[in-house]
Amino acid sequence: MKISPLIKRAVSMALAVAMVVTLTVSTNTMTLADDKKSELQAQKDAAQQELEAIQQKIKDNQANKANAEDLKEQYEQQTEVITTQIGLLQQSIAQVEEDINNKQLEIDEKQAEVDVKQTEYDERWAGFKDRLGAMQMLNDGGSIALLSSANSLYQLLTFAESLEQISSKDKEICQQIETQRQELEAQRTELENAKAELESQQAELQNQNNQLDSKKSELQVSIQQQDQTISDADAAAEVLAAEEEQARKNLDQAAAQLDAYLNSQVDKYSSAAMTCSLNFGPALPSYKYISCVFGTGGHRGTDFAAPGGTEIYAIADGIVTDATYHYSWGNYVQIYHGKDDEGNTYSTLYAHMISTPIVSAGQSVTKGQVIGYVGSTGYSTGNHLHLEMKINGVLTNVTNWIPH
Repeated sequence: MKISPLIKRAVSMALAVAMVVTLTVSTNTMTLADDKKSELQAQKDAAQQELEAIQQKIKDNQANKANAEDLKEQYEQQTEVITTQIGLLQQSIAQVEEDINNKQLEIDEKQAEVDVKQTEYDERWAGFKDRLGAMQMLNDGGSIALLSSANSLYQLLTFAESLEQISSKDKEICQQIETQRQELEAQRTELENAKAELESQQAELQNQNNQLDSKKSELQVSIQQQDQTISDADAAAEVLAAEEEQARKNLDQAAAQLDAYLNSQVDKYSSAAMTCSLNFGPALPSYKYISCVFGTGGHRGTDFAAPGGTEIYAIADGIVTDATYHYSWGNYVQIYHGKDDEGNTYSTLYAHMISTPIVSAGQSVTKGQVIGYVGSTGYSTGNHLHLEMKINGVLTNVTNWIPH
């Protein structure tokens, strides 16, 4: 039966319309999916940033506390040194005070000796003046009376000579006493000077002691300030710990929502007639070492250190479910590998690629096909491949499944 050109044209137009509708629906679905992923990614990024901000506050608070504790320890050590110095100064002050008291006793003793010599001198001087007066009387006419009362010339001459000898002796004794008194005065003055010097030393030591007391008081205030800082830091730590716990819950929730969405993208292909042979191959031609194993500190995958630019292979046949950039994974690719004979689904994720993946979502790949190159994008501290594997949507240790 021959089909008319009119019918052929109608059928062709119908097929064209159907293709356009199919492409439009597919494009709109992908756009909505990308928007949903972007929304969930933005929520997770915001939760991650909030957690990091709180963790930074915790670090700053810990640093402030540690600094306050260091300062307090320094101030306490300085206080201990100053306390020792004050103790030594007080001992010196006490010794100088004792020396001053002893000097004062010596001064008092010298002054008493001076007073005794002065009294002795005064008494001698008074007797000397009396005898001088008697001699004066003798010179002024007393000699006539003395002559009339003398029994003999010898008696008269002896009496006059005696007066002269007594006068000379008194003068000599007075001079000796005055010399002794002056020597005692000099000794007393020397003691007073020594006492004054000790008092000056005492004043200087007391001044040093006062300065140390003032410094010690300042250190005590500083120690109290650091104690307050430490107390404030402890109080802040409790608040921040609660905030960190809540932020971590928020991040876990956002991450779970994103993971659920990503798993749902994998699930879209799980109904496809794709069988996973479980014959997985290596993800790299070679690597230096495993820099971080699965599960360490909550690590989701296994890190293989390798030079930047090293080819990354799909470890099995599959369909690319995601190929984009993630704040933590950097440039990454996610592949769905199908189901095994028992109905378990398998998927893998390759992260930190040096540049945009060379495959795209929806693309079929084969085992050993290059999907990107080793790099250090996202949260990474060096060139390596972060490789994850999920079985039925649950993370597992990929090294149990691939040669390495």
